[in-house]
Amino acid sequence: MIKKRKENIFTIPNIISFYRLLSVPVLFYIAWLGKENLFFYWFLFNIFTDALDGFVARQFNMQTKLGAKLDSLADFFMYLLAMYAMLHLKHDELQPVIFSFYLIIGYYLFIDIFALIKFKEISSLHLYLSKLNGVVQSIFFVLLFTIGFNKYYYWIMFTLASVSFFENMYFLLKLDQMRSDLKGFFWAGRKKLT
Repeated sequence: MIKKRKENIFTIPNIISFYRLLSVPVLFYIAWLGKENLFFYWFLFNIFTDALDGFVARQFNMQTKLGAKLDSLADFFMYLLAMYAMLHLKHDELQPVIFSFYLIIGYYLFIDIFALIKFKEISSLHLYLSKLNGVVQSIFFVLLFTIGFNKYYYWIMFTLASVSFFENMYFLLKLDQMRSDLKGFFWAGRKKLT
């Protein structure tokens, strides 16, 4: 019999993702108190660690199933935290686009609720378009907290979020089990998804 090698879960990327999860309630409290600068710079550091854990995992062959789930869970809570902070701290600036802003939040929540119902776990597809969407939304977050609301950039972000939502839903509807090795619609081609 061939023994399956046990996955090493104590990796640097997993520790970074776990740190991000632990920081969420603290950052929520800081945002709730209205400490905008402290929240912004700490959250910015967390955006950097999000990029860092994926890079380290790929470069040093430290990718694990637990790591993919931890990263997705941390992303989920960091996303909700960012949206809460923008609504709480920058509500007046977002007022002209508030309905579409809530729609972006709805996209994200719907994807994960759908995945929870269908697969009993949050979505962790790791699609390229979703990653690009995350970068574009992170830039919007930084712009909003530094130079203010930019309506042209906002509508680019909204359009990308909408397209990303439909791509995610396409895969979630097609798959029989959750996978995190998909790149996107154009890469999947005729590959069997089930």
